[in-house]
Amino acid sequence: MLNALGNFTSVCRFNILFFGGLTVWTLAYLPFAFLFYLFRIHIRHGMKQKEIRALAHFYGYICCRLLGALTKFEYADKNDLLPKSYIVTPNHQSFFDPYCVGVFPIKNQVFFVRGWPFRIPLYGVIMREAGYLNSENMRLETFFQKAEELLRDGAALVIYPEGTRSSTGELGRFRSGAFHLAMRCDVPIVPMCIAGTNNVFPKGKLFGRPAPVRVTLMKQVNPEDFRPFGDIAHIRMQRHVKAVMEDALKLPS
Repeated sequence: MLNALGNFTSVCRFNILFFGGLTVWTLAYLPFAFLFYLFRIHIRHGMKQKEIRALAHFYGYICCRLLGALTKFEYADKNDLLPKSYIVTPNHQSFFDPYCVGVFPIKNQVFFVRGWPFRIPLYGVIMREAGYLNSENMRLETFFQKAEELLRDGAALVIYPEGTRSSTGELGRFRSGAFHLAMRCDVPIVPMCIAGTNNVFPKGKLFGRPAPVRVTLMKQVNPEDFRPFGDIAHIRMQRHVKAVMEDALKLPS
Protein backbone atom coordinates (compact mmCIF):
# COMPACT_ATOMS: atom_id res chain seq x y z
CA MET A 1 0.00 0.00 0.00
CA LEU A 2 2.81 2.42 0.96
CA ASN A 3 4.70 1.43 -2.20
CA ALA A 4 1.68 2.17 -4.39
CA LEU A 5 1.14 5.51 -2.67
CA GLY A 6 4.81 6.40 -3.11
CA ASN A 7 4.68 5.56 -6.83
CA PHE A 8 1.51 7.60 -7.28
CA THR A 9 3.09 10.57 -5.51
CA SER A 10 6.24 10.28 -7.63
CA VAL A 11 4.23 10.22 -10.87
CA CYS A 12 2.10 13.20 -9.80
CA ARG A 13 5.18 15.19 -8.83
CA PHE A 14 6.89 14.34 -12.12
CA ASN A 15 3.93 15.46 -14.24
CA ILE A 16 3.32 18.67 -12.30
CA LEU A 17 6.97 19.68 -12.44
CA PHE A 18 7.59 18.63 -16.05
CA PHE A 19 4.46 19.96 -17.74
CA GLY A 20 4.34 22.97 -15.44
CA GLY A 21 8.00 23.71 -16.18
CA LEU A 22 7.46 23.16 -19.90
CA THR A 23 4.56 25.63 -19.90
CA VAL A 24 6.50 28.27 -17.96
CA TRP A 25 9.59 27.83 -20.17
CA THR A 26 7.52 28.09 -23.37
CA LEU A 27 5.68 31.22 -22.25
CA ALA A 28 8.91 32.86 -21.05
CA TYR A 29 10.95 31.91 -24.12
CA LEU A 30 8.55 32.92 -26.88
CA PRO A 31 8.73 36.73 -26.45
CA PHE A 32 12.51 36.56 -25.95
CA ALA A 33 12.93 34.35 -29.03
CA PHE A 34 10.77 36.69 -31.13
CA LEU A 35 12.77 39.78 -30.16
CA PHE A 36 16.08 37.95 -30.64
CA TYR A 37 14.89 36.74 -34.04
CA LEU A 38 14.00 40.29 -35.15
CA PHE A 39 17.41 41.52 -34.03
CA ARG A 40 19.30 38.71 -35.76
CA ILE A 41 17.54 38.95 -39.12
CA HIS A 42 18.12 42.70 -39.04
CA ILE A 43 21.89 42.09 -39.11
CA ARG A 44 21.82 38.79 -41.05
CA HIS A 45 19.64 39.33 -44.12
CA GLY A 46 18.43 36.18 -45.86
CA MET A 47 19.04 33.97 -42.79
CA LYS A 48 15.44 33.93 -41.55
CA GLN A 49 14.87 30.16 -41.55
CA LYS A 50 18.28 29.34 -40.08
CA GLU A 51 17.70 31.74 -37.19
CA ILE A 52 14.32 30.14 -36.41
CA ARG A 53 15.91 26.68 -36.51
CA ALA A 54 18.64 27.77 -34.09
CA LEU A 55 16.04 29.17 -31.69
CA ALA A 56 14.02 25.93 -31.93
CA HIS A 57 17.21 23.98 -31.22
CA PHE A 58 17.84 25.95 -28.03
CA TYR A 59 14.22 25.46 -26.97
CA GLY A 60 14.67 21.69 -27.30
CA TYR A 61 17.94 21.82 -25.38
CA ILE A 62 16.27 23.43 -22.35
CA CYS A 63 13.38 20.94 -22.56
CA CYS A 64 15.94 18.12 -22.30
CA ARG A 65 17.60 19.83 -19.35
CA LEU A 66 14.20 20.05 -17.66
CA LEU A 67 13.58 16.34 -18.17
CA GLY A 68 17.11 15.60 -16.94
CA ALA A 69 16.37 17.45 -13.70
CA LEU A 70 13.43 15.12 -13.02
CA THR A 71 14.71 11.73 -14.19
CA LYS A 72 17.93 10.11 -15.37
CA PHE A 73 18.83 11.53 -18.79
CA GLU A 74 22.10 10.52 -20.48
CA TYR A 75 23.39 11.42 -23.93
CA ALA A 76 26.53 10.78 -25.94
CA ASP A 77 27.90 11.89 -29.30
CA LYS A 78 30.19 9.32 -30.95
CA ASN A 79 31.29 11.65 -33.75
CA ASP A 80 34.53 13.63 -33.52
CA LEU A 81 33.29 16.07 -36.12
CA LEU A 82 30.00 16.16 -38.00
CA PRO A 83 30.11 16.93 -41.74
CA LYS A 84 28.65 20.07 -43.27
CA SER A 85 25.41 18.35 -44.26
CA TYR A 86 23.96 14.99 -43.34
CA ILE A 87 20.77 13.06 -42.58
CA VAL A 88 19.85 12.23 -38.99
CA THR A 89 17.70 9.11 -38.58
CA PRO A 90 16.22 8.94 -35.06
CA ASN A 91 13.98 6.14 -33.90
CA HIS A 92 10.58 7.35 -32.69
CA GLN A 93 9.13 6.39 -29.30
CA SER A 94 7.30 9.43 -27.94
CA PHE A 95 6.25 13.03 -28.54
CA PHE A 96 9.42 14.13 -26.72
CA ASP A 97 11.84 12.66 -29.29
CA PRO A 98 12.18 15.80 -31.49
CA TYR A 99 13.41 17.77 -28.46
CA CYS A 100 16.28 15.28 -28.07
CA VAL A 101 18.01 16.75 -31.13
CA GLY A 102 18.64 19.79 -28.93
CA VAL A 103 21.33 18.07 -26.85
CA PHE A 104 23.61 17.80 -29.89
CA PRO A 105 25.20 20.57 -32.01
CA ILE A 106 22.60 20.29 -34.78
CA LYS A 107 21.35 23.88 -34.92
CA ASN A 108 20.47 24.06 -38.62
CA GLN A 109 18.05 21.11 -38.47
CA VAL A 110 15.07 20.55 -40.76
CA PHE A 111 12.51 17.93 -39.75
CA PHE A 112 10.65 15.82 -42.31
CA VAL A 113 7.44 14.87 -40.52
CA ARG A 114 3.81 13.96 -41.05
CA GLY A 115 1.12 16.59 -41.37
CA TRP A 116 -0.46 16.61 -37.90
CA PRO A 117 2.33 18.55 -36.07
CA PHE A 118 1.80 21.41 -38.53
CA ARG A 119 -1.76 21.71 -37.16
CA ILE A 120 -0.62 22.31 -33.57
CA PRO A 121 -1.30 25.95 -32.65
CA LEU A 122 1.84 28.10 -32.70
CA TYR A 123 4.16 25.08 -33.14
CA GLY A 124 2.81 24.64 -36.67
CA VAL A 125 3.51 28.27 -37.55
CA ILE A 126 7.08 27.98 -36.28
CA MET A 127 7.62 24.74 -38.19
CA ARG A 128 6.41 26.28 -41.45
CA GLU A 129 8.54 29.40 -40.92
CA ALA A 130 11.57 27.19 -40.22
CA GLY A 131 11.05 25.40 -43.55
CA TYR A 132 10.26 21.97 -42.10
CA LEU A 133 8.94 19.50 -44.67
CA ASN A 134 5.42 18.02 -44.55
CA SER A 135 5.54 14.42 -45.76
CA GLU A 136 1.79 14.24 -46.39
CA ASN A 137 1.45 16.95 -49.01
CA MET A 138 4.62 16.33 -51.00
CA ARG A 139 5.31 14.10 -53.97
CA LEU A 140 8.46 11.98 -53.78
CA GLU A 141 10.29 13.89 -56.51
CA THR A 142 9.39 17.21 -54.84
CA PHE A 143 10.78 15.88 -51.57
CA PHE A 144 14.06 14.87 -53.23
CA GLN A 145 14.32 18.28 -54.90
CA LYS A 146 13.72 20.25 -51.69
CA ALA A 147 15.91 17.92 -49.64
CA GLU A 148 18.80 18.28 -52.08
CA GLU A 149 18.52 22.08 -51.88
CA LEU A 150 18.59 21.98 -48.09
CA LEU A 151 21.58 19.63 -47.97
CA ARG A 152 23.50 21.82 -50.43
CA ASP A 153 22.77 24.74 -48.12
CA GLY A 154 24.36 22.90 -45.18
CA ALA A 155 21.23 21.75 -43.35
CA ALA A 156 20.88 18.54 -41.36
CA LEU A 157 17.73 16.69 -42.38
CA VAL A 158 15.98 14.84 -39.55
CA ILE A 159 13.99 11.91 -40.98
CA TYR A 160 12.28 9.23 -38.87
CA PRO A 161 12.89 6.00 -40.85
CA GLU A 162 9.99 4.23 -39.06
CA GLY A 163 7.58 6.97 -40.11
CA THR A 164 5.56 6.75 -36.89
CA ARG A 165 5.97 6.16 -33.15
CA SER A 166 6.63 2.68 -31.85
CA SER A 167 4.12 1.48 -29.24
CA THR A 168 6.56 -1.09 -27.78
CA GLY A 169 9.92 0.65 -27.92
CA GLU A 170 11.10 -1.87 -30.52
CA LEU A 171 12.26 -0.59 -33.88
CA GLY A 172 9.55 -0.81 -36.52
CA ARG A 173 9.88 -1.36 -40.25
CA PHE A 174 12.25 1.15 -41.87
CA ARG A 175 11.22 3.10 -44.93
CA SER A 176 13.82 3.67 -47.61
CA GLY A 177 13.45 7.42 -48.35
CA ALA A 178 16.30 8.64 -46.13
CA PHE A 179 18.68 6.03 -47.54
CA HIS A 180 17.73 6.72 -51.16
CA LEU A 181 18.42 10.39 -50.45
CA ALA A 182 21.78 9.66 -48.81
CA MET A 183 22.96 7.67 -51.84
CA ARG A 184 21.55 10.19 -54.29
CA CYS A 185 23.11 13.26 -52.60
CA ASP A 186 26.26 11.50 -51.36
CA VAL A 187 25.74 12.59 -47.75
CA PRO A 188 26.19 10.42 -44.64
CA ILE A 189 23.49 9.03 -42.38
CA VAL A 190 23.95 9.83 -38.68
CA PRO A 191 21.73 7.43 -36.67
CA MET A 192 20.22 8.79 -33.46
CA CYS A 193 19.19 6.20 -30.89
CA ILE A 194 16.61 7.27 -28.31
CA ALA A 195 16.02 4.70 -25.58
CA GLY A 196 13.53 5.06 -22.77
CA THR A 197 11.26 7.93 -23.83
CA ASN A 198 8.51 5.37 -24.47
CA ASN A 199 8.66 4.54 -20.75
CA VAL A 200 8.58 8.19 -19.70
CA PHE A 201 5.83 9.23 -22.12
CA PRO A 202 4.08 6.05 -23.34
CA LYS A 203 2.16 6.27 -26.59
CA GLY A 204 -1.56 6.77 -25.94
CA LYS A 205 -1.09 7.70 -22.27
CA LEU A 206 -2.07 11.12 -20.95
CA PHE A 207 0.54 11.34 -18.19
CA GLY A 208 4.26 10.59 -17.96
CA ARG A 209 6.36 8.90 -15.33
CA PRO A 210 10.05 9.07 -14.36
CA ALA A 211 12.25 6.48 -16.12
CA PRO A 212 15.83 6.42 -17.49
CA VAL A 213 16.43 7.94 -20.93
CA ARG A 214 19.54 7.57 -23.06
CA VAL A 215 20.15 9.36 -26.36
CA THR A 216 23.13 8.48 -28.54
CA LEU A 217 24.27 10.10 -31.76
CA MET A 218 25.99 7.20 -33.50
CA LYS A 219 28.98 7.42 -35.83
CA GLN A 220 28.14 8.55 -39.32
CA VAL A 221 27.49 5.91 -41.98
CA ASN A 222 28.96 6.87 -45.35
CA PRO A 223 27.23 6.11 -48.66
CA GLU A 224 30.45 5.24 -50.49
CA ASP A 225 30.79 2.12 -48.34
CA PHE A 226 27.65 0.72 -50.01
CA ARG A 227 28.11 1.79 -53.64
CA PRO A 228 29.63 -1.61 -54.61
CA PHE A 229 26.13 -3.09 -54.06
CA GLY A 230 24.82 -1.15 -57.06
CA ASP A 231 21.03 -0.86 -57.33
CA ILE A 232 20.47 -2.26 -53.84
CA ALA A 233 23.04 0.01 -52.16
CA HIS A 234 20.33 1.97 -50.31
CA ILE A 235 18.79 -1.28 -49.02
CA ARG A 236 22.13 -2.51 -47.67
CA MET A 237 22.69 0.87 -46.05
CA GLN A 238 19.20 0.76 -44.53
CA ARG A 239 19.79 -2.72 -43.07
CA HIS A 240 23.15 -1.71 -41.65
CA VAL A 241 21.77 1.41 -39.96
CA LYS A 242 18.86 -0.53 -38.48
CA ALA A 243 21.21 -3.19 -37.06
CA VAL A 244 23.44 -0.50 -35.52
CA MET A 245 20.44 1.19 -33.94
CA GLU A 246 18.96 -2.05 -32.60
CA ASP A 247 22.22 -2.75 -30.73
CA ALA A 248 22.44 0.78 -29.35
CA LEU A 249 18.84 0.79 -28.14
CA LYS A 250 19.37 -1.97 -25.59
CA LEU A 251 19.27 -0.16 -22.26
CA PRO A 252 21.52 -1.65 -19.58
CA SER A 253 19.61 -3.53 -16.90
